Amino acid sequence: MNKVELLAPAGSYEAFAAALNAGADAVYMGGTRFGARAYADNFSNEDLSRAIRTAHLHGKKVYLTVNTLTRQEEMPELTDFVRGLYEKEALDGVIVQDTGVLISLSEACPGLLLHASTQMSVTTREGVLFLKRLGVSRIVPARELSLKEIRLLKQEDIEIEAFIHGAMCYCYSGRCLMSSFLGGRSGNRGRCAGPCRLPYDVLGPDGREALRGKRGECYPISMRDLCVLEILPELIDAGIDSFKIEGRMKKPEYAAGVTAVYRRYIDRFYEWDRNGRPGRWEIDPADDRLLRALYLRSDLSTGYYERHNGRELLTMGKPGYSGTPDTLLEQIREAYPVTPRPIPIRGLVKLSADRPAELILRTGDSSEKPVDISVQGAVCMKAKSRPLTEEEVRDRLSRTGNSPFVLTEPEVEMEQDLFLPVSSLNELRRAGLASLEEAMLEAKKEGTSGAMPAASVHPAPRGLRPDFKRKDGRPLRMVSVTTQEQYDAALESGTADYLIPESDTIRLRQNAAAGHLMAFPAVFRERSRAQLEEAYRKLTEGQLYCGTLVRTIEELEFLSGKGYTGPVAADSSCYAWNSLSAGLLLNQCDLLVLPAELSGRELYKTFRPLEGTFGLQVYGRIPMMVSAGCVRKTTDRCTGKEEGFYFLRDRKGEQFPVRTVCRHCYNILYNSVPLSLHRDLADHRSGRSRQPVLDLCDVRYFAFTTESGRETLEILKSFEAENPEKIITAYTAGHFRKGAE
Repeated sequence: MNKVELLAPAGSYEAFAAALNAGADAVYMGGTRFGARAYADNFSNEDLSRAIRTAHLHGKKVYLTVNTLTRQEEMPELTDFVRGLYEKEALDGVIVQDTGVLISLSEACPGLLLHASTQMSVTTREGVLFLKRLGVSRIVPARELSLKEIRLLKQEDIEIEAFIHGAMCYCYSGRCLMSSFLGGRSGNRGRCAGPCRLPYDVLGPDGREALRGKRGECYPISMRDLCVLEILPELIDAGIDSFKIEGRMKKPEYAAGVTAVYRRYIDRFYEWDRNGRPGRWEIDPADDRLLRALYLRSDLSTGYYERHNGRELLTMGKPGYSGTPDTLLEQIREAYPVTPRPIPIRGLVKLSADRPAELILRTGDSSEKPVDISVQGAVCMKAKSRPLTEEEVRDRLSRTGNSPFVLTEPEVEMEQDLFLPVSSLNELRRAGLASLEEAMLEAKKEGTSGAMPAASVHPAPRGLRPDFKRKDGRPLRMVSVTTQEQYDAALESGTADYLIPESDTIRLRQNAAAGHLMAFPAVFRERSRAQLEEAYRKLTEGQLYCGTLVRTIEELEFLSGKGYTGPVAADSSCYAWNSLSAGLLLNQCDLLVLPAELSGRELYKTFRPLEGTFGLQVYGRIPMMVSAGCVRKTTDRCTGKEEGFYFLRDRKGEQFPVRTVCRHCYNILYNSVPLSLHRDLADHRSGRSRQPVLDLCDVRYFAFTTESGRETLEILKSFEAENPEKIITAYTAGHFRKGAE
C-alpha cells in the first residue's frame, strides 16, 4: 500500500514553512495571479522559487495553483510564468481549471505533472478519459462525490487528490456564477465574495415561507466545514492518493495545526493497519477540540463522502468563524515555527600538510536519496607558532548560519601542527554547503525529468456542419423551455428553430415546426448513467430529437464514446475563455454557446479567428449555482417529484428561483432577473454601439424558466419584432458590456 500524500495549503511563505514543519508531504500555493484565491496573501515570484527550493531540500513537493479561467491575452504570460518555475526550480506540478491552459502547459513544459482542479467538477470516468488525453496525471474530483464514485475513478489508472478538511462550497466548484453576477467578482477568477454565506428565506412554489431561521435569519446554502478524521480509514481504503487540506486564505497557525493532526492520524492508520487493525478506529477528543478551535465555521461534517445531501451538511446558523484562543495559537507557533527547520547533515574534513583542505558533506541516512559532495579549499601549511586544533575546526565548520543545514560535531581527520587561516575554513564551509544544496536540487531535477504526462491526443475534428448555420440571412433561434406551457408558446410563436425541453414531463409534438435538441443534465453523476443511456436510445432510435445540448465534458466524452455523429451543441457551462479551450470543444461539437462572463468585445476578439459556429444567450435567467444540495430536502419537503420552483429570498427581498431537478437529484439556482440583450441588439442594429460578436454568432439562445406561457410567447414575439422594451422591464445585461473581474 502506497502511503497517502498529505497536501497542505499555504497563502504565504510563513504558512508554507509552518505546514512543512508540521509534517506536510506537499504544499500547494499560488502566485499573485492565475490562482483561485486572489485574496490570499499569495507568493511573489521570488518567494515561490524560495519555497520550491526549500521543499525540495526537505524531500517535499510544491504544486502551483493556476486554477482559474484564463483570457486569451493572459495565456502567454501564464505559460511563461509556469515554464520559468518548471525549468529553473523543477516545479513538481500545477493544479489547473482551464483546458486551454492544460494544452498550453503540456506543450510548453513536457514532463510537468498536470493536475485537474476541483474547479473542473470531474464526476465520472468520462471526465477522467477526456482529461487524460490532455496529459492530466491527477484528478481533484468534485467534492460532491461519494467514496463509491471515487473508487470508480481510480479504476481509470489516475491519481486522485481529495479534500479532507476545511471550507466547502454549496455549488459544484467551477459552476458557481453567483458572486460574479451579483457583485462582479467571479469565483472562476479567484474572487468569490461568498454569497452562499448570507442569510436567505426559503419560499415554496406558492410563495409562502417554507423555512425561516431563528431570530429571522436562516443560512440554507452555507455548508459546514469538512473533517474526515472519523472516516479516514475508509478514504485510504478507497485508493485516494493525496489528502488535501483547504485553506490558502487562512493563517499559518491553521495550516500547521490541521496538518499536524492529520499527520498524526495518517501515521497512526498505517501502524494500525500493519498490526491487523485491532479494535475500533478512534479519535482523541483533544484532537477533535483542537480542530474545532482552529477557525471553524459553525460545525463540522464528513461532507459528501457518505451522503448525497441533507440539512446535516449545512450550518443553518450564522456561518462566521469562531475565535481561536491566543494560548492555542501560541502553542502552535512554538511547535511549528514559520521558518523552515534546518536539515541535519554529516561532515568530514581532511587536513594534511601541503595538500588542499577537503570537506565531505552527506545528507542524513533518512533521506530518500542520500547525497554527498566533496569540495577542496586552500592548501594547509605547517604551523610556525600556534597550530590549528580540532575544536577550532569543528567550531568553524558548524557555523552554518543562514544556510538550510545544520552540521553538528563534524568528523576531523588532521595531521599535527597544521595551520589554515580562519577565512579559509569559512570559505571551505560556505563552498561545501552551497555545493551540497545544488547537488540536492539537481538530484531532485533528475528524479523528475522522466515523469512525462500522456501525449495530447484529441478526437478527430468533426468538421463544420450546416445544422446551426444562419438561414435566410438571420440567426437561428435555440429556445430552452422548462414547462409544457412554455413549449407550446414557443411553437406558437413560430420563431424557434430548435426547442430544448428541459423537463421529461413536457409532451413533445412529433411533427413540430422546430427541431428538438435533447438537453443533457447540468451534472452527470453515476446515479444518472441509466437515465443517460435511456436518453441516448431515444436520441438515436426515435424521430423526436435531431441533436443534443451538453453541459459538461463528461457528456461530450459520453457521446464520443458512443460514436454519436449527430449535431452536438455545447452550453456555456463547457467553459471556453481562450482559443485553445474553444478549439478543443469545437473538435467535438458543432455549436459552442459562448461563455457568460466575458464581455462582448472580449468574446469577439477571442472567437473571431476561430473556424466554428457560435451561439450567444440573449435572454433568460443565468444558472448561478448547480448544487447537489436541495432546498426542498432542507425544508423536509422532498418527494422525489419535480413540483415547480422554490425560491431563496435575500435580505433585500430579491427572489432567486431554485429548480429542483429530482430525476438527477440536483438543484439549479437562477438569477433573480433574466439576462436580456435586447438593448444591445437594438443599439447594434442602429449603429449607436456596435458589438460585432452579435454578427459573429449564428445562433441566439433563449432560456425560459419561471415565465408563463403567455410571457414566453410575448418575449419571443417581441424579440422578433425588435421591440422587447415594452415586455421586459426588470433585467440585467450581465457581463456583456463589461467582463467579470
